[in-house]
Amino acid sequence: MDKKSKNIYEFIIEKETTEKVESKKTDKNGEEVISYRNKKVKTPVKFVIKKPTRRMIDAAEEYFSIQLSKNVKKGIVTKAMLSKKYADTGGALTEDEGKEMVRAVQKSNELSNKIKMLLTTKGDENEIAKLEEELLMVRKNLVDLESSLQGVYSNTADSRAERSTLIWYSIHLAKYIDEGQEKDYFKGIIYDDRLEDMYEKDESGDLFDEEALNKIMRVVSYWHYTGDTDKEKIDEFIKT
Repeated sequence: MDKKSKNIYEFIIEKETTEKVESKKTDKNGEEVISYRNKKVKTPVKFVIKKPTRRMIDAAEEYFSIQLSKNVKKGIVTKAMLSKKYADTGGALTEDEGKEMVRAVQKSNELSNKIKMLLTTKGDENEIAKLEEELLMVRKNLVDLESSLQGVYSNTADSRAERSTLIWYSIHLAKYIDEGQEKDYFKGIIYDDRLEDMYEKDESGDLFDEEALNKIMRVVSYWHYTGDTDKEKIDEFIKT
């Protein structure tokens, strides 16, 4: 995808629908008889995953913080707490890995707060860009550390908040093209309504929605963790 494009990714899915097809024939009396039959047709539907604006990224960071706080209040441990525990007890992580994980989580939080402050105060764009690039590298490092510990950390407060944020992004960024106009794929006036629509699509058993949801979530996840919008790389990731 062109870096100047306002989209992260575009894809097409064929939607199967049933249409009434008219047929005409002449009966033995020479009169025209019109009949109808149902015919299944496949119509290509174009989807676009929009690039978030900085305002939206700021809102997503705030949403993540709110979700994280809610999970902590429920008594769910954070990654930092769990990492420290394992580092102290010699559990799932080695001592060095545990310390690295703690530092990475702390660094990620610090960078996020700095970026949020600069966006709020309309700080220097070059400085913001450098901090965002640094944050991306820290997050990549966290992904590498967590890859072998996915099961251990899947229910931490951070992971639950991260999954909620990926859904938040997916709901806000996913559009489809209808008669040349971009429309929200997830319907609803407020976010909770759109979230409910996503759950309904997920549970409907409809193959079209199943494929669309899978691609949307995978594209958003790839972009969120890598910052990459290269079409070939996303294509390869989706196929895995």
